[in-house]
Amino acid sequence: MATGSARLVRAVLAAAALAAAIAGGAGPGRAPGVARAAAEEGWAAEFEAICARTQDAMSLATDELRALVARCDRLRPKVEGLDPSRRKVYQRRLQLCRELYQFVLDSRGQG
Repeated sequence: MATGSARLVRAVLAAAALAAAIAGGAGPGRAPGVARAAAEEGWAAEFEAICARTQDAMSLATDELRALVARCDRLRPKVEGLDPSRRKVYQRRLQLCRELYQFVLDSRGQG
């Protein structure tokens, strides 16, 4: 059981780091208008809506988790179509969100 607990701790820590990275959108040291330009794109709004739920992953209903995993899968092709530098960042962040939701489903035995 210690292995499962360690996996859960790693997943929660990864979710916290991801949430901090997402919350870091615009601010000091960032180019003005970059966050605004990304928000104007439809994929960016969907990305934010999906990954904003990572902090609450353990309390989400199973059906909601499944829906979030499916949304991650549907968004992946749009992220893969971005320019190389943005693709690398957003592809990894989307993957981390999906993996966290899937981990919670698997830990419930309902993956």
